[in-house]
Amino acid sequence: MSDTPPAADLPGSFATLKISSRQIALLNALGELGNLGKAATAIHTSQPAASLLLQQLEERLGVQLFERLPRGMRPTLFGEVMVRYAQGALHEFEYAEAQLAELARGATGMVRIGTVMGPVPTLLTRGVLAFKAAHPKVRIALEVGTSDELLPALIRGDFDVVLGRLPDQLDGRSLDIQLFEQGEQMRIVARPHHPLLKHNAATQPDLTLADLAPLTWILHPIGSPMRRQVENALQAAQLIQPLDIVETRSILATTSMLESSDMIAVVPNDVAQHYARYGMITLLPVELPLAMANLGLLTSKARPKSAAVEALLVFLKSRLSA
Repeated sequence: MSDTPPAADLPGSFATLKISSRQIALLNALGELGNLGKAATAIHTSQPAASLLLQQLEERLGVQLFERLPRGMRPTLFGEVMVRYAQGALHEFEYAEAQLAELARGATGMVRIGTVMGPVPTLLTRGVLAFKAAHPKVRIALEVGTSDELLPALIRGDFDVVLGRLPDQLDGRSLDIQLFEQGEQMRIVARPHHPLLKHNAATQPDLTLADLAPLTWILHPIGSPMRRQVENALQAAQLIQPLDIVETRSILATTSMLESSDMIAVVPNDVAQHYARYGMITLLPVELPLAMANLGLLTSKARPKSAAVEALLVFLKSRLSA
């Protein structure tokens, strides 16, 4: 990122911004590629034509958007703002195209949902099933991830609704948030008939975190709120030695590795109960002293909500208050 321009170089006011779709595409390509020739190729034009598009935009705004370097281009502070909004505009146009395609196929709307793993077996499943029964022609696109990925994606415009929690480093002022009344309970799980359970039942009535420390743990990647809370809980239990860890966000990968090994994993209680009902895992009788931040139903303040999104929020909020 470049240094802040001197105050004397800042314009007193900006003309009304008039920007063409070609300039939006060029800004996006320059932000990604950092090279005018490559950006021109990406938007299917010549380098002189791309240079003229950028020059016209800079003259209209009265500011320099990119520094010309020997081996490329770097956005100024003004350029960073324009690149960010160009990316947002392209996201919105892509979403509009997808919605138009769905409408042409007979759908009556589209909702993109991002969610952490915990609410999937209960709240989200019940809400989506009830919503689809009432709105069978609305397309639902669902993606499961971690809050540190989902919330920036919501702000970018990749999702309409997110079920998650605010990462510590994220400013949530651009979001509408309705919190759950209680945070998630986390459970330590393993495959059924895990040898430690047999050993423990015969010799020690109480299984402890210290008994689990030598095992391989399956955890979310570093940076996710769940991973930070698990590490804090283990440190509070004075388990400070490095753990043997496999990192994954995938519940399919987690259950598959548990089934074929003596690994253990930390998952939300509702997820643990769901897979335990089918005999795929067992809940270990060990309390993990951790309090996850409350989950929330999050939407962007900046983006108007479609009728389909508003209708889905009604269904999800009714389950939040149930």
